[in-house]
Amino acid sequence: MSGIEVLGPDVNGAENVQRWAASGLPIPPSWRVSRETVLALQVDDLARRLRALPRMFGRQRRWVLHHGVINPRSRRESLLKLDSDQALAHALHELFEHRPGPDHAIIQALPDLQAAGVLFTRHPLRQDLPHMVVEGVPAGAGQRQRLVFDTDGRLVHRGDGSPGLERIVPAEALVTLGHLLRNQFHHPQAGEWGYDGDRIWLLQSLPVGSLPVPEEAWNRRAGGAVFNQALTPLWYTLEGRWLKTAFWWPLARRHGWKELENVEPYRRQHSHLYSNGIYFRRLAETWPAAWSQVPPAWQPPESLEDMATRRKLSPPRRRWLWTLVMLERHLKQLQSKQERAMNSDRDAFWRQLIALDRIGERLARLEGRLCYLWLPELPGCADQPFPLASLLTASELRALDQALELRTRDEGKSGEEQASVGPADELAALRPGDDPVHAPVRDSPTLRAVLEAAGERRRREDSDDRLGAETAAWLSLARQARTLRQSLAQQLRDLLMHAAKELVSQELLAHPDDVHFLYFDELWILWMQRRIPKSAAGRIIAQRKVRFLEDALVGAPDWKMDRIGYGFGGKPSEPLLLGLPLVPGRVEGPVRRLCSAWALNNIRPGDVLVVDEVDAAWTPWLARAGALILSRRDPANPAASLARACGIPAVWGLADAVHGVRDEEWVSLDGAAGTVARNESPDAGR
Repeated sequence: MSGIEVLGPDVNGAENVQRWAASGLPIPPSWRVSRETVLALQVDDLARRLRALPRMFGRQRRWVLHHGVINPRSRRESLLKLDSDQALAHALHELFEHRPGPDHAIIQALPDLQAAGVLFTRHPLRQDLPHMVVEGVPAGAGQRQRLVFDTDGRLVHRGDGSPGLERIVPAEALVTLGHLLRNQFHHPQAGEWGYDGDRIWLLQSLPVGSLPVPEEAWNRRAGGAVFNQALTPLWYTLEGRWLKTAFWWPLARRHGWKELENVEPYRRQHSHLYSNGIYFRRLAETWPAAWSQVPPAWQPPESLEDMATRRKLSPPRRRWLWTLVMLERHLKQLQSKQERAMNSDRDAFWRQLIALDRIGERLARLEGRLCYLWLPELPGCADQPFPLASLLTASELRALDQALELRTRDEGKSGEEQASVGPADELAALRPGDDPVHAPVRDSPTLRAVLEAAGERRRREDSDDRLGAETAAWLSLARQARTLRQSLAQQLRDLLMHAAKELVSQELLAHPDDVHFLYFDELWILWMQRRIPKSAAGRIIAQRKVRFLEDALVGAPDWKMDRIGYGFGGKPSEPLLLGLPLVPGRVEGPVRRLCSAWALNNIRPGDVLVVDEVDAAWTPWLARAGALILSRRDPANPAASLARACGIPAVWGLADAVHGVRDEEWVSLDGAAGTVARNESPDAGR
């Protein structure tokens, strides 16, 4: 028809709809209408010409008129939706009668729609989340609803609304459209869509202007279990320096990352250690699993969905095992000399500390490879966590079993007899973290009391036969390295506490625990020069302690990008949280967020614990939970393995869980459905 041109798929076409259709996007039937054709006809004649177009969707056909860009600087077009040929003819006349005006317009035919909305290929407000967000309105409903999908296409959040948007529009159709848009464009897109009950249609797509690419990004989660909670200043200056000098900077030199040779890989903020995303961006070029530690804006689309590019690891080399054996031997030799060093002069004490420091640096060379290179590349166990025995050391497993049996063992004893019976040796020696500030259970009455007052739970035998031999070997190497790190941390604690007592007696410190809140250079001045540096005055140390404890209990943002924190302090508003089923069971109870070992003594039997990364040593306390909510789907998370081993109802893969709920909030967890619903406490009305 003269002046009304069909716009079929054309990769070189002049119109977006032609190029989009050629790329496989679901574009409705489209035409280009010229100004001359419209103005040469009366409205009724134009309506008859439009009606004569190939019949699409029968009498229920609706029209969309691309009305032109909203303003000269915008790429977004105004879409006018019309319900009849006559209405479209009137709209075209109005569009072209104004001057100046366009030379042509795009029209599209649609059937009756059951729902319509906008799809964002990446979260429009959160730079830290790669989630796809869909906003839409069902036909006849006035309330906009929101659906959130993760990178695996799972529906992880849905808003409140009736009828539910997800019941009208198939999730598969939305996820497919999201993948098409993400792979077609280099920048996050906002696509306007409609659903007719049979298929989904894309009306237009434009870049999401509110998502700039950050210049710098720092990740709190990077590093496996090395830095999974708040760190004191002294431990940060020790282990952060070990990994920097023994692992990151040699790696940068070996790979020719000259721009990173003097760039700091770590930053301590909110008492937590953050890893520099630029290192992982370069690392991902050769170790693909590192993409998960890179902000979404830096990730190529294929990194979000194709994990087949993981490297295939060979079994651990014998020399790495031999390195651990030699370091363990050196550590034992130092331990035999430690008492003499503590009772000798200042130089002997400092030489002992430096010797431990050197062992830490040599261990960090291997641990850096484990945490950042090898372990992230291990194949997961599909939809289940690694066996608990593959993650915990033999000592930690015995401590867990002893904690689970405390109630049974004490039954039948008198109150006085029970008071005289404490945790067995393994449990008493357990330390809830590697930072020397964490004391063994025997020295921490509150942590000990939580275990002794808890209820009974049995641990199931969990075979590691389903693990491949190579995966099991790598996990075994990681356990040995962690055991050595724990021994090193305990020796450091013993040495530091001896020094602290002497410094307190000389009135250089107010309390022995203050030694952990010194930086390394401040400790040297205090110990070797016997003077208080200005940077470590009593008031400053007190402020550091308060800030550390607050940060340890409250938690920290998951990301710091361009000095903005993400994943922290959000106001929970939605009634239903969606994750993945892990262990079936229904539990109601109060929420207890667990951000560090300092909150372990707050756990009460029946609490619904919310965790992110956890220390393997926390398992005896976690076993007392009524239910577990894990923010990520990580097969190497000991909390997930514990839930499976002890039959604790659990949900995992619930993104932002630590920051999306409040302590003491009453929830109902359904482990089989993967849902967590906010409810009122039974005591609320009393």
